[in-house]
Amino acid sequence: MNIGIIESYNSGFLDVVPEGEDSDYWQIAAVHINGQAYCPTPGLYRSEKAALAKAAQIYDWLANHEGEISNGACNCPQLKLVLWQQPKVS
Repeated sequence: MNIGIIESYNSGFLDVVPEGEDSDYWQIAAVHINGQAYCPTPGLYRSEKAALAKAAQIYDWLANHEGEISNGACNCPQLKLVLWQQPKVS
């Protein structure tokens, strides 16, 4: 059984999960930066490594464009996706 992977990256972490039981495809569950979690437009990646690489690109983009996030969402045209900020559980 495949389980998700949480990997440290800079001062946050990347969270990827398999697409389903016995699947070789992976999805990005969330990118965590500055205490916030961001979920990208759903997409499938051919491997865990490819999903983690894309998640790292998203993290880097977020680190450089923090001011562009409004109302919990932002468009990321360079990476061709939309990011949604997930609310914190209190």
